[in-house]
Amino acid sequence: MRSKMRLSSQNLTELLKGPQFDGFLDNFRRKSFQKGNMISMPGGGGNDVLIVSSGRLRVFLSYEGREFTLCFLEEGDIFSTHTRAFIEAAKDSVILLSTAQAFRQQLVEHPEITLLMTGILGEVLGSSWDVIEGLIFHDAKSRLTAFIVSLGRERGVGTADGIEFECDLTMEDISLIIGATRQTTSSLFNMLIKDGDLCRTVKNKFIINDIEALASRLSVYKK
Repeated sequence: MRSKMRLSSQNLTELLKGPQFDGFLDNFRRKSFQKGNMISMPGGGGNDVLIVSSGRLRVFLSYEGREFTLCFLEEGDIFSTHTRAFIEAAKDSVILLSTAQAFRQQLVEHPEITLLMTGILGEVLGSSWDVIEGLIFHDAKSRLTAFIVSLGRERGVGTADGIEFECDLTMEDISLIIGATRQTTSSLFNMLIKDGDLCRTVKNKFIINDIEALASRLSVYKK
């Protein structure tokens, strides 16, 4: 299971600062959203391309009253509103929007952007399969453990005490990612701390004492 934090190692806003992209963003309109605002939803009729200028967006599916987070879009990520997914501001955010038609014309001159967007959409597809696999084959404890391990491997830094990583997601955010209630997620999270697998150092920072040992348990967790 992936951490579903950053989709691409390439920050598009940084890439577009190059002289070869001068004027690329002229056709984009800037729009601000407060945390919790809905940016796009299935059937909304929008067909825009968006670039996250600041903040964080959540991409998720909704079925029979349940929400399934596919990924988070961070600064520099690019996405489309013309999908079957919901897009919500997970933080106060600023996004850049362009119509799909205008964006397609720009891609003719800058094909490298096409490769970047294809990679991001491929990651979203992979996240979709992760959600399906996790819900079918793993229980909530396994899904949370996999999430913690993936965060450690993606963001972690080795220390004398183990792998330290930063996570500014709320318990509600994490519960939406692993497909469990907030209460269940909080209980399982505290269990990892009580068992000594995870240690909170300061706000939003944690240490995994033995990441390989924690990862090895995933194969023995049963639904």
